[in-house]
Parts: sequence; C-alpha cells; structure tokens
Amino acid sequence: MTDKENIISKIQKLLNVSKENGASENEAMVAAERAQKLLSEHKLSLKDVEHKEEVIQFFEETVPQNHKWKDAIYHATAQLYFCKTYQSSKLDENYRKVKIIKFAGRESNKIVALEMTKYFIDTCERLAEKEFKSVIGNKTQINSMKRNYLIGCSSRLAHRLNDKWKEIIGKEDNQPQLPGSGLPMLYKDEFGLIDMFLKNNGVNIVSVRSRTSIRDRVAYGRGKTAGDGINLSTQISGKSKARLLSQ
Repeated sequence: MTDKENIISKIQKLLNVSKENGASENEAMVAAERAQKLLSEHKLSLKDVEHKEEVIQFFEETVPQNHKWKDAIYHATAQLYFCKTYQSSKLDENYRKVKIIKFAGRESNKIVALEMTKYFIDTCERLAEKEFKSVIGNKTQINSMKRNYLIGCSSRLAHRLNDKWKEIIGKEDNQPQLPGSGLPMLYKDEFGLIDMFLKNNGVNIVSVRSRTSIRDRVAYGRGKTAGDGINLSTQISGKSKARLLSQ
C-alpha cells in the first residue's frame, strides 16, 4: 500500500466512526476533526476518500420558537464544520408550532457541528445565569434583561465564528490560500457538493436578514463582551482522545 493509500485508508476509518457503529458522540466528533485535519495536511478532498457511509444527507433539530437568539450560533457553527443550515417549521404532537433547523452535510460533520453548537449555547446560557444570579428585581424584567444579554452574547460569538471561517476560506475567491493549508479548496469542494445536493432535492436557501429588538442596551453590551471571551476550541475529554489515537 502506498503512503497516499495508507492516508486515505486512515481517513476512511476515522469517517466510519459513528454512533451507529458503537462510538459515542464525543468519539465521533474527535474522529471527524482528525479526518478533516488529515485531509488538509495531505491536500485531499472528500471526493478522494468518499465512501458509501458518508453521503451528504439531511438532519434536523427542533428548536423552541422563543429561542431565536440560538439561530446565529447554529448557522455559523454549521458553516465552520462543512454543513449548511436552513429553517422550517412544523406542528408537534400537541399541535404547537415548533421551529426546525435543517442541516445538509455528512453525518460526521453534522455530529461535530451539533456538539460544538451545544457547547456554545450551553456556555451562553451558563454565562447569562451567572450574570443575573444576584440581580434583584421583577422576574419579568430580569428575564427581559437576560434575553438581551443572550442576544448580545450569541451575536458576538457568531460574528467570531464567521470571522474564523473567512480567515480559513478567504473572503474573496482571488485571495491566496493560507500557507500550508488545503482547507480553502476543501471547503469549496464540499460546499459545492452540498449545493448540488440541495438543488437536486428542490431546496433553495434564501438569506433573510431578521431584525431583533434590543430593549436593554446595557445587558446587550455586557452579553457581547461575554461572547468575546468564549473559547472557540473543541472541548475533548482525554479518555476519548486516547482511545481514538490507539485505533
């Protein structure tokens, strides 16, 4: 087996790590990130190592209608991890309207994107709880301030995630590729395949700029400051990482 064939085989094994094959979500997430790193280092695209278990498909997450502040985090995180998102709605078992965040991408990328999204949302909510834990006042007023804090926090976090994505892929097509990185071309290849998949399934994603009402500028500003301090790196347990490295 040649060196290239050996690398491709290793990437395929990493991409095959999934919940369906007995791995935890954390293990599948780590495997997906290692696979993406190898693709970048050896300037390979997913087309070079594609196998039947890693086809592009749809996934969906249900999000409460009153949690609009989470939308930007879902979109920015999905984009950073080779997925695209769009929204739809449906009625749940109690005939209540719920919002659906639909993902288009490969399962391993979706797992990473969702794990990171959960980490970011949990962090925003934890920071908000800490900020208003000792605030005295009307519960309705405090909840309103907390909402504005979360909007500011998620807005700033999503902006940083978008900046990270632009730094990798280049803001304009004619910008040079980052030295030693195959990521810009890798992103373009994958998003091109996702766009084709969406088109073949009759999906046309339209960007809609939604305006969010900010009622408390102080809480909003403090939320933005908190969003600046959130770590963008993946949180990985040493035990899971060691188990994957031994494969």
